Amino acid sequence: MNATSATKIKPRYPNKPKIKAMVDIARELGFDVAGFEVSPDGSIRVFEARAAPAAPAEQVSDFDRFESEL
Repeated sequence: MNATSATKIKPRYPNKPKIKAMVDIARELGFDVAGFEVSPDGSIRVFEARAAPAAPAEQVSDFDRFESEL
């Protein structure tokens, strides 16, 4: 077996009913579903809203801070 034959694996993305079933199961378990991710190997990751990083605060440059102090 050579390296090129080992890398030619056909992607097996999950279908829409399988994704919907996983999201429904997560909701039944009390998750506040914020999104999901599918991988070529068929795995599905469901993300909860509380696990998502908070939106960054407004970025204030050093110049803006300097101007506001005048």
